[in-house]
Amino acid sequence: MKITKYTAIAALSALTCLGAFAQDFDDFGDFGDIGGGTSSGVSIPVSISGEAGIEARGYLDTDSTKEGINRENGIKDINTTNKPNAKLNFKYSGATVEAEVNLKFDRNTIENHKADILDEAIIRGIFMDSALTVEAGKMRTIWGKGDRLHVIDNFNADDYSDFIVPLYKDRRIAVPMLKTSYAFPRNNMVLEAIWTPGMEADRFATDGRWTPAKVANLKGIVEGVYGAKYAAAGLEAKTETDPTKAAQLYASQMSILSEASKVSSNPSSLYPDTNSLKYNQAGLRLTGTVGNFDLGASYYYGHYKQVSVNSEKTILGQKTGKPVLPELDFDRKQTFGLEAATIFWKLNLRGELCYNLTADTDGTNPWVHNNSIQWLGGFDIDLPISNINVNIQETGTYILNKDKVKNGDGIKEVLGAPYASALSYDVDYDAKDRYTTNHLVINITDSWKNGKIEPEVTALWSIERGDLAVMPKVNFKPNQDITFTVSGLLMYAKDENSEFAEWSGKGDGNFNNSYIGVGVKCKF
Repeated sequence: MKITKYTAIAALSALTCLGAFAQDFDDFGDFGDIGGGTSSGVSIPVSISGEAGIEARGYLDTDSTKEGINRENGIKDINTTNKPNAKLNFKYSGATVEAEVNLKFDRNTIENHKADILDEAIIRGIFMDSALTVEAGKMRTIWGKGDRLHVIDNFNADDYSDFIVPLYKDRRIAVPMLKTSYAFPRNNMVLEAIWTPGMEADRFATDGRWTPAKVANLKGIVEGVYGAKYAAAGLEAKTETDPTKAAQLYASQMSILSEASKVSSNPSSLYPDTNSLKYNQAGLRLTGTVGNFDLGASYYYGHYKQVSVNSEKTILGQKTGKPVLPELDFDRKQTFGLEAATIFWKLNLRGELCYNLTADTDGTNPWVHNNSIQWLGGFDIDLPISNINVNIQETGTYILNKDKVKNGDGIKEVLGAPYASALSYDVDYDAKDRYTTNHLVINITDSWKNGKIEPEVTALWSIERGDLAVMPKVNFKPNQDITFTVSGLLMYAKDENSEFAEWSGKGDGNFNNSYIGVGVKCKF
């Protein structure tokens, strides 16, 4: 049997779970003096923990044009995947200094983002009787009172290469960061300050079933532009009478083909390099407690994590017959945020509200996002039935100056009235003139047999666009070290203009990319 790196990870998962050999590495024992001799009785304050697991999925597509259940062969043609993974965490705890190093191993990281094998590396200094904390390293941080949903949390980008299946904190991408926190000793307030020298953009799959439509469309635009350049160079070479110039044109044609192949296989290579001070991020957050309310206010100065496309030169190039690639950038934005949480009766209430300020304050620049307002509100409650907890949150966005977009004012201003038909190129444009986006998220959990069986279901409904994702899961824990899981995803996209149509193929009402999964995970 051929041994691959993925087989090795799966083997590590099985061996770790079967052995359950590492309950607690807090004390490595007595090492004695460096030069040898008897035990010194000194323990090293280092702990090691981790987990290993594997998940297998069977996709239940009903669209015969996708991999999945073929209408002729039925269940035999179910497309399956397996995802071995492992994590290893080291932590040192001293009186005034702490350090953490977290490693992760999975297929996407090993194949596409090797630098993220080092998931986090944090040095933390504690000063002024623990009032002041200074952290530096590669890390992630979460701002806001929401529960696994946030609108004021901006520093870390999301990894959508597995859609929205991983938990919020597991989707976040760690970045180099400097963070300070000061706890005021007398008034129960905490002031945080964060700065990053660059940023990471949201990540999307570039091939396979989880490739969103916008990535595929960008690839199509790139291939079209390079195809036109290739054809033009070939035609010019054929009509060139000078053999030397003709040879140069043919060589140029081959160069265009090579470049097109590289960009087509990795469209993100067109994105600007965000590891520069141009894309630095900074922010302040003040939180505290007043009576029964936990309150907070924050300010963020940085960028959107998803690219905006400037198609001006591309559109004009179509007129002249000289195809030009679109320009991509990450819009600068400032976010002014508020957050609150309290307990009312048996309800744990939470909310967030923010205003996003961009360079397009009047809404007439089609290549830059308009200003917008975002909100989140919700609660959770423990029901007097079994151990059921119900968590309901609603989050939304309202785009300002929507009429400027709807009427094509930006396109007309930049390109002129004849190009009004290019309205769809505006980054805020919606084909059905919807400039609000509301999501209702419901999570229901329970616990049976003293926590050994944990059923859970999460449902996300996109209210305006009619999308629906339902994710049931059952964890079985025979002991505290190992967990067996049965999970699934039922995803529905109403039409081609739905949000989930980006991931579900044609948005034809079929439950594309829905799956059933089984997995095992061992913690140590």
